[in-house]
Amino acid sequence: METSNLKLYEYQKKIPQELNMNFSLTELEQKIFSFFLRNNPKNSIFRVAGGWVRDKLLSIPNDDIDITIDNMTGQEYISLLSESKSDISQIYKIIHNTNEKSSKLQTASINLYGKDIDIVNLRKEEYTKNSRVPIITKGTPEEDAMRRDITINCLFYNINKKCVEDFTNQGISDLKKGMINMPKDAKISFDEDPLRILRIIRFATRFNFSLSENIVNNLFISDEFKNIISRQRIEKEFSKMMENENYYASVYILYKYKYLDYILNIDENDKLNINIDNQKMINSAVNLILIKSYIDKNKDYFNEANNDSKNKNNYKLLNYACLLLSYKNYEIPESKNKSIILSKIIAAKKLLLPKSDINDIILKIEGENELINFLKKSKEEIFKRYNISQYLIKYKYKNLVDIIKLAICDEYLNIKNRDNNEIIESIDNDIIKSLYEKYKEIVEYIKKEKMENIENIKPLLDGKEIIKILNIKDGKKIKNFLDLILKEQINNPNITKDDCINLIKAQQ
Repeated sequence: METSNLKLYEYQKKIPQELNMNFSLTELEQKIFSFFLRNNPKNSIFRVAGGWVRDKLLSIPNDDIDITIDNMTGQEYISLLSESKSDISQIYKIIHNTNEKSSKLQTASINLYGKDIDIVNLRKEEYTKNSRVPIITKGTPEEDAMRRDITINCLFYNINKKCVEDFTNQGISDLKKGMINMPKDAKISFDEDPLRILRIIRFATRFNFSLSENIVNNLFISDEFKNIISRQRIEKEFSKMMENENYYASVYILYKYKYLDYILNIDENDKLNINIDNQKMINSAVNLILIKSYIDKNKDYFNEANNDSKNKNNYKLLNYACLLLSYKNYEIPESKNKSIILSKIIAAKKLLLPKSDINDIILKIEGENELINFLKKSKEEIFKRYNISQYLIKYKYKNLVDIIKLAICDEYLNIKNRDNNEIIESIDNDIIKSLYEKYKEIVEYIKKEKMENIENIKPLLDGKEIIKILNIKDGKKIKNFLDLILKEQINNPNITKDDCINLIKAQQ
C-alpha cells in the first residue's frame, strides 16, 4: 500500500507541468475544423472554447467541441449555411434545440460527421443583483474570455490561425502551475454567479490543482448562494463531483466552507417531526466518505473481478450511498403501516436525484444494514447455503462488494469515532484489515459454493408439471411445492429433476 503524509481529506496537488503546446488534431477534429473554414460566408474567425483547449494542452482526451464565431450568432451562421448553394446536406444536420437558454443565446447545434457541436457568438455578460441570469450582448474575444469562470477554462483555439489564444494572459500560466484562478476578482465573480464556487471546487479536485489565495478568501457560503442558486443546479455540480476520483476532497471542502450543511440540512421547513443533530449527521457523512476514500485508494482491498467500480455511474451512486449511510437510522412514517428511511428523503428532496438512482442507492444502504445484522448470527447460521442465498436473491451478488465497502465504513466509524464530533484525519489500517477479512470470508464462501448467480435459479419443476404429477389444483399447495423444490436445489446443487419428483411425492 502506498503511504502518504497527506491527511485523509487532502488530495495530492500537481507540481508545475509542461504543456503540450504543439498538440495534434484527430482525424475527426481536422474534418470538423476544415468544414468551418470551407463554409465561411462572412470571413468569420472560428474558435474552439474552454475545456477542449485545456484538455488538449494537458494531453487529456476530450471530444466536447464548442465553436464560437466573432461576427454573428450561431443561428445566423446556420441560416447562411442552409442558403448555401453547395451540396453539403449529407455532411451535417441541424439539431432543433428546445433549451430556453440556448434559444436566448441564439446558439445553434449541428451534427457534423456524426458529432454534435454547439455554435455560439462571442459575448460579454453583465449581472444584476439577485439573479445569476446575465444581460448578454455580443462581445470581443477578450470580453468572452473574461466572462468565464476560471482562467484555465478561458483559453481558445483559433481554427483559422491554428493556435491557442490566452486573452486573460493567465490561463496558460495557471495551467502550468496547477492553479485554479479567476480572470477577475473572486468576490465580484462569486457575487455575479455563486454557482461558480461549486464549479471551482469541482475543477480543483478533478485536476488536483491548488486554489488561489483570492478564491480561498472568498469561499465561505453567502446568502446570495442560498437565495439565487436552485437545488437543480447544485445537484448537477454535486453529481459531477461525486463521480470524480477525488470526490472525498470535494465533499470535505464543501463541508469546511458550510455548503454541505446547506445541501443536507434538515430543518423545521421539512416538517419531518424528527429530533436530529444536523451537525453530528453531517460530520458522520463526511467521515464515512473519507473512510471509503481510504479503501478506494488501498489496492490491497477489493480487487475482485465482479466489482462494478469501473462503471462511472455505479461509482457515483456508491459515493452517494456512503454519504447518506448514517441517515438510515431515522425512519419517517410514510403511511399507516409503512416507514421510509431518512436517507431516501434526503436523496429525493435535498439532492434531487432521479428515482432510478435513488432506488439503487437505497438498495445498497438497506443491503449494508441487513448484512451487518446477518453477520451477528452464529457461524453455523451464517454459512448455510440457503441463508446466504436469500440475501443474494434480494440484493444480488453484483452489488456485494459495494455493500461490503459500506459495511466496513459503517463499522469502522462506530469503532473509532462514535460521537462524530471530529473529522477523521488518518485511518487505523489494522481495523480496516480485520473488517475486510471478516467480509471476505463471506465472498470466498459464495465463490467456493458457486453461488454467484444464485438469484437466477429456477425450480426444476414448474407448476404444470406438479399438477400433472400430484393431480392437484390447489394454487397455495403448488406454490409451497415450488418453494420446497427451490430450497432443496439451493441446499443441494446436484439435485436432479427425478429427485425433485420423489421429494414432492414424499411430501404429499
